[in-house]
Parts: sequence; C-alpha cells; structure tokens
Amino acid sequence: MKKFNPATFKEELKKNISKLAITQPRGYSFVISQNGRLADTCSMGIASFSSAAGAKIGGNLMHPDKETNVASVTKTFTAVAVIKLMEKNNIKLDDAIGQWLPKYFNAVQPVKDITFRQLLTHRSGISQSAGKIEFIKQMALNGLDNPAKPKKYANMNFALFRVMIPYMINKTAAQQVEASLVPGQTATFENWLSIQYVKYLQENIFTPIGITEALCKPGPDCAQALGEGESTAAYTHFDWTQESGGGGYYLSTMEMARFMAFLGNTEKLLTNEQREMMDKNFLGWDTEDSFMTGHGQSYGKDGALQWGAPGMQTLVVKYPGNIELSISVTSWPGDDFRNLAEAAMFAYNDSWE
Repeated sequence: MKKFNPATFKEELKKNISKLAITQPRGYSFVISQNGRLADTCSMGIASFSSAAGAKIGGNLMHPDKETNVASVTKTFTAVAVIKLMEKNNIKLDDAIGQWLPKYFNAVQPVKDITFRQLLTHRSGISQSAGKIEFIKQMALNGLDNPAKPKKYANMNFALFRVMIPYMINKTAAQQVEASLVPGQTATFENWLSIQYVKYLQENIFTPIGITEALCKPGPDCAQALGEGESTAAYTHFDWTQESGGGGYYLSTMEMARFMAFLGNTEKLLTNEQREMMDKNFLGWDTEDSFMTGHGQSYGKDGALQWGAPGMQTLVVKYPGNIELSISVTSWPGDDFRNLAEAAMFAYNDSWE
C-alpha cells in the first residue's frame, strides 16, 4: 500500500510553484501537517522590502512564523464561528437570517429571507465585494443584486456575518446595545459589532488552539505585498477590522497550519458532525480550490489581494489521509493569480510512494 511522503510533497510543490508564472514569487512559505502534527515546512525569498518591517522573525526573509494578511482564508474562520453559533441557537442551514440582523438596518424582505446556507456558499443573490458596513446597510435597504441567486463569489456574504455574529452570541444583549447607541452613536455601535466579531473568534477559535492573539490589523513584523520581475512595488497592509469577516485576518503560515490541523484532526473547533456538515456543503470552502484528488475529495480555500503591481496570495487545503497544507505568497505575477490549489493537488497526487 502506498504511503504519503511529506518530503516528496515539499519538493513537488516547490517545483510546481516555480512553473506557475514566468516570474518567480518574491517569497513564499508553506507548512505541511499530517495526522494533526507538523510534517515539514518550506520558506523561500523575502517577506518585505521595508526596513521598518521584518525586525523580528527572519528579518526580511520569508518564514513560516512571518505574519501576513491571509485575505479570504478569513472566510473559513468565519464559517467555523458561524457553524458553532448555529449549534448554540439551534439554527438550521436553510433557516433565514432576518432575525439576526440589526433592527436599524430596516432590511427588505428578500434580504431577511436569505438563508445561512446561501450566505455560506455564495448563493445569496449578493454580488458585492465591499465589506464596510455602509455598503452592507445599503444592500439591506436596496435588496439583492440578483434575485435569481446564482452562485456568485462575493466578500459581502461573509462580511455580513461580522454584523450578525454579535446577535448570534447574545441576541438580547446585542439588541440592548443597539437600542442604547442608535441613532445617536451609530458609528460607535458599528465599531462594537466588529470588535465583538474579533473577540468571539479569539475566544472560541484561536485561544483554544494556542493562538494567543489574532487580529484584523497588521503587527510590526507583517510581510508586505510585493511585485515580481522588474517591479519593486510594495504595499504595506492596513487595519481591516471594520471590513472583516470575508477577509482581513493577519496570521502566519504556521498559525494557519495550526488552525487546519485542529479543524481536520480534532473536535476542538467543530464536532465530527459539524465538520461533516461543513465539508459536505462546502461551507467556507471554495469548490474551485477543492479538487478531487487520487485519494478522494480535498477541501480548500484561497485568498488573494492586489494593489496595482504588488499583491499576495494564501491557501489552505485539507486532503484525504489527514494531511493539510497552508501557503503564503508575498507577491503576484502581474497578470493573474497563481492557481496554487491546482499546483498543490498535482504535488499531493505525486507524493504517494
């Protein structure tokens, strides 16, 4: 019987990443886990051009413990939080979200009728990428972008959970805070919503798995987003707290790997039944990143951000055989983002010996 070889996976993935674009990444890091334990790591290149950054871990070199913006991998964290709170409130996937929205949103009925399943799988009829609350409020008042509700990837689906999670934690308490601050101090209330989202994830996802501080704002040792080839463009990240949910967490590759190992191999984050529901329905996973491998279905989620020439990319994947992969890339090629999930799938298939 063939066995998975992490060392082969490492070399195959390095080879495949090098083939994905004419230019090479400025830097990248990946972590391989097997059976919930660290199996291997790899880091190449740089994390930053800035002399202000990189003062701690690895200097300006990329490193598994170097913090980066994980972008849309945040959606997987949000999905786990929502699944936990659905259990707490006896919410079913096809239940409507209306009762968990702020009253002052005055949401129209088609928005109230969106189901949890539809939000978690990008089939809500929302097509906007914006995560700031002013755009969410506008959507709630104006209605769905496409009432036919085709699958349409949109950050707002998960940014909306940032607003809903405080009500799912304690609906009565959230309503009381809303009543005390709206309309006179609406901005204060909206800031409170975002803080409650981050606090809940810290207390119920990150702290239980040994990540003592996970924030939606960059720390002093955060990798930049960089250009490739002749481009020396660099972008320094900013605070995403007020538009988080669909993106914006700052974690290292090793911290993403820790999350994936606990999610895939323990019941610390989700019960076996909850994890089965998450996987079966692709809640917080992207079908485009979840390839059928030679050993069964994988479950993946990528993240990508780009500002002109500089950009960055992330990926987490759960493979058959209790194997997980987490990747951070500090740059992009300037044409289209690398298909890291496909490159990783081929490397995974070639690593059984």
